[in-house]
Formats: sequence, C-alpha cells, structure tokens
Amino acid sequence: MTYSQGPADQSVLRAAARMCAEDGTLDRASALKRAAERLGLSLDERFMAVDCTRLETEIRQYQIIFRPAQNEVLQQLRREALKAMVFLAAFSPRLVGSVLSGTADHDSKITLHLFADTPEAVMTFLMEKNIPFAESERRYHYRSGRQTRTPVLSFVAFDVPFDLVVFDRAAIKEAPLTSARGGPVPRASLAKLKALLAESAERV
Repeated sequence: MTYSQGPADQSVLRAAARMCAEDGTLDRASALKRAAERLGLSLDERFMAVDCTRLETEIRQYQIIFRPAQNEVLQQLRREALKAMVFLAAFSPRLVGSVLSGTADHDSKITLHLFADTPEAVMTFLMEKNIPFAESERRYHYRSGRQTRTPVLSFVAFDVPFDLVVFDRAAIKEAPLTSARGGPVPRASLAKLKALLAESAERV
C-alpha cells in the first residue's frame, strides 16, 4: 500500500463517486476508505472532512456525465421535501443529506432535522395526522466531543421515504458532525430550499 499525506488522490475520489452512485446507502467516508483500499492507497484522516466535501462534487459530476436524467429525480425529491417542510413548519425543519447536496437518486431518502421540546411532540403530530411511522435512533458527534443518540421517525409518503431526526430546540444552533472526524452537517431552511429550486428552474 502507498501511504500519502494530505487530501485524497483524485483517483480515489473518482472510484468513491462511482461507488456512491451505484449504492445510495453508502456513506461518504466509507466510500473513500473502500476506494483507497482497492487502489492500494491510504487516506490521511486529518483531511476526511475536506475529502468528503470534494467527493460530493465528484458525485455530482459523475451523475451529470453518466446519469443526466438524475437531475429530474433530484428536483422532484426537493419539491417533495419542500411540501414536507411546510407541513412540519412548527418544528423548524432543515433539509440535510443527499437531497440537499444534489447527489440524491431513486433510492434516496428525504432526511429532515426537526426541533421540538420533546420527540413525543413530533410523534403526536404525526399520529394526529394519521401518519404511521417507525422509530429508531441515530448517533451524532459534536465538535466538543460529546455524542448523542437522537430519535428518528421514518415513514413513506407518496412512495417517497422520509427520515425525521428529532433534536431538542436548542440544537438548531449547532449542527452535528457528518462523522467523528467530519465537518458540520450542512442544513437548509425552507427559504434556502425554495432558493435552490428557483435557481434550478432558471437554468432550465
């Protein structure tokens, strides 16, 4: 294996982008590590956050070249996310994940961060709207080193899967990290998502 320091080699990014395009469930850090291993290269963990950001750009380029129809899928998911955020406006929703970054595909979920006094407040809201959901948890890391287990409510609406990650209200001030060594999770408000959709419409 060839050991290197600094950001990942471009060949690693290309290979990882293909992996992510083929498997929408694969997280970015894992894709980079697998790609580097297959190529006999190493990754400098100090640059993982930078490399994950570079990988998002590489995935978008891959989809533009090899999957041009993917853009319509992305825009449809963003429109569905917008509807959901209006519906869940009481919980200050923020869009995160591949639908925000622009790398979403047919298998992608719409993931929203919600903020409430208690998770039960969101659960009650969904039950009152007759929306069945499954409960799970997701672990998050923060810059301070603390970790949390955060409830996730999952359901399908109009054939689109959703994950609602429910934080306490104070958590809106600080986004968790993408991974233990990553940067803050990018979040988009309702206004920002509307702006993204408007920009896409202008380019058509």
